[in-house]
Amino acid sequence: MPFQIRTATLKDLGPLADLLVVGFYRNQGWIRLIYPLLRLGIYEDLKTRLNSYRAQYACLAAARPWQSAQLSGVQSGRDELVGTVEISCRPTYVWMLNQQRYLYLSNLAVDPRFRRQGVARQLLQACEQLALEWGFKDIYLHVMEDNAQARRLYSRAGFHLKSIEWSFSANLFGKPRRLLMHKPLSATLLPHSSQVADFP
Repeated sequence: MPFQIRTATLKDLGPLADLLVVGFYRNQGWIRLIYPLLRLGIYEDLKTRLNSYRAQYACLAAARPWQSAQLSGVQSGRDELVGTVEISCRPTYVWMLNQQRYLYLSNLAVDPRFRRQGVARQLLQACEQLALEWGFKDIYLHVMEDNAQARRLYSRAGFHLKSIEWSFSANLFGKPRRLLMHKPLSATLLPHSSQVADFP
């Protein structure tokens, strides 16, 4: 069964923060000691973004319908969030006036229990849908050089390497580099109505 993709609300902050902290940090070793602080920081940052109105910003959530979640023991009375991603419009160069703007994806995270079930693919497709509805023909994201699983996902979704970002730590200490990936969008992807539930 496909997961429902919908816009996130302030009521989703707790589950979204859990998804992001689990998606980007392993609860092992010394990280375990600061895990609650990491979650709090993510929670507050996301709360700020959700509270600030921007015309071309969305935090999307992938959810299992409540009936399906209930079968596996979730008794909250709400759908169960299993993935998230943010899409926003950014300036090409912050210091320039009248600069070009582009759409950027960030914070794609999927609950480890639901990986390899198409959640990330559905979230990416929903972002492409929104990008076309907003009048954009391209979409960008970053991925770390050593994240082979994410790079595979994005390549299969049609993203291609745009540039490799220079960084002091990568060049001097051999740390993984950030890769900027790009996907040109085809207007044929745009259906008659949005695939994102409750999107205005």
